[in-house]
Amino acid sequence: MFLAGCASIFGWDIQAPGLLSEGFIQSVQPIHQRIALYFSKDLLSYVSKDRGGRSADPQTYHVGESYGPMIIEAFQSAFDEFIFLETEPSADLLKQYGVPYLVAVKIKNFNNEVSWSGQILSLATETTIFDSNLTVIEHFESTGTSDVKRVFAKKGGPQVNLNLALENNIMSIVEHIQDVLKQKSNENNS
Repeated sequence: MFLAGCASIFGWDIQAPGLLSEGFIQSVQPIHQRIALYFSKDLLSYVSKDRGGRSADPQTYHVGESYGPMIIEAFQSAFDEFIFLETEPSADLLKQYGVPYLVAVKIKNFNNEVSWSGQILSLATETTIFDSNLTVIEHFESTGTSDVKRVFAKKGGPQVNLNLALENNIMSIVEHIQDVLKQKSNENNS
C-alpha cells in the first residue's frame, strides 16, 4: 500500500521540446511538390502512461503535443508547398485548392522499455498518401526509436530521448513519402 502511494507522488511527467534537430533540417532536401497534411485532434492529445517496466517510476509521456508541431515543421522543410488541413479533408476541398496529394498520419502505439542500463522509446505510426480524389496511393507504417544508455544521467534526460524517437519516426515518414512522390513523378513523365 505504501509503495502505491509513493508511485503516485514521485511520477515523471515527460514533455519533449517538440522541435526538430539541426541535423534533421540539414539532411532533408525539399522536393518540388504541393502536399497537404492532415491528422485528427486525437493525435495532439495522445498520451502514454507506459512505465517501461515494473521497477520503473510512473511515467506519463505527452507524445502528441510534441509530435504535432514536429511533423508540421518537417513537412514545411521537406516540400516546397505545404498546407496543413485542420478540417476533415474532402476531394472537393483538395481540388478547390489544387492539392494533388494528401498525407494522413495516425499514431499506432508508443513503447517505453526501461532497464538498469538505459531506455528505449519507440513510436509507431500509420501513414496514408491519397491523391486529389482521395484514392489511396500508399499506406505504410513507420517506427522511430531512441535507445539511450544511462538516460537519466544525460542532460535533458527522457525529454531528449522522447524527442529523438519522434524525430526518427518523422524522418522515416518524410523519406518514404518523398520516394513515393518522386516515383509517381517519374511515371507521369515517362
